[in-house]
Amino acid sequence: MFATIDIGTNSVLLLIGKALPDKNVRIIEDHATVTRIGQNLSKTNLISEESSVRTLDCLIQYSKLCAKHSVTNVAIVGTYALRQAKNSENFLREVKNATGWEIEIISPEREAQLTFNASTHDFGENIIVIDIGGGSTEFICKNNWKSFSIGCVNLTENYIKNDPPNDHEINELRTHVHNLFNLQLDPLSYAHPHDRVFVATAGTATTLMAMKLELRNYSAEKVHGQELKLTDLRNIIDLLKSKSINDRKNLIGLAPERADIILPGALILHEAMSYLGFTSVTISDRGVRYGLFYEKTCTYG
Repeated sequence: MFATIDIGTNSVLLLIGKALPDKNVRIIEDHATVTRIGQNLSKTNLISEESSVRTLDCLIQYSKLCAKHSVTNVAIVGTYALRQAKNSENFLREVKNATGWEIEIISPEREAQLTFNASTHDFGENIIVIDIGGGSTEFICKNNWKSFSIGCVNLTENYIKNDPPNDHEINELRTHVHNLFNLQLDPLSYAHPHDRVFVATAGTATTLMAMKLELRNYSAEKVHGQELKLTDLRNIIDLLKSKSINDRKNLIGLAPERADIILPGALILHEAMSYLGFTSVTISDRGVRYGLFYEKTCTYG
């Protein structure tokens, strides 16, 4: 039995599983908890006390789950928020004191590789992966990767001031994302819609598919591997733009804790698909935690 944990800017994800002889995983526990450790990070460069407490409480609960299943091998990684925050070491000490766990803060390159490995496991190597996180977005293919410091949390904090957002805010956000892609994202490396599959992973992507499927209760099995068309995405964006955060909380498939940040995440995906020329995207429920699991179980068996 092995466990992996991914501490992201918006959520903390836990996988407890058993490695199978065919190199797949028998899932024992698979959880995602929104703790938003990166809240206000773009403005303060600090992990706030409130977000630190929320995330620590989550990790303590995860440690109890690991103990319940007698898991002794646990690998934990932190991504954008822990890379950026000036006080990350304080949080790492608190986690160590409370759980005994040590967190590895991984580089953008290692994060991209783990994400790509998780996706290639299910979809093969002839893919382009977009990983839309809370604080960063990565594009990954076999021989290239590119990271942008834009995510659903920091774009919300920096661009969305009204509820619901007005057209000016949305246009400014779109323009910012488009300009970044236009200046820094090489279409020759990533725009191959006719011979490669475009794969989207992380919470924004899985939430958008859950909304399309109108899932009252999230199901990884129903979401993973499904195709979201650009026209579907546009319809969801139009719906989200027209509703306040409170009204969005009642939308089927949208977890209430994502109601305030889902629109910027959807806009990132839309701009990426439009820029690269993809008319559909395959949704992956398996990100860094799965890539880490495959890596570690090759070592531990």
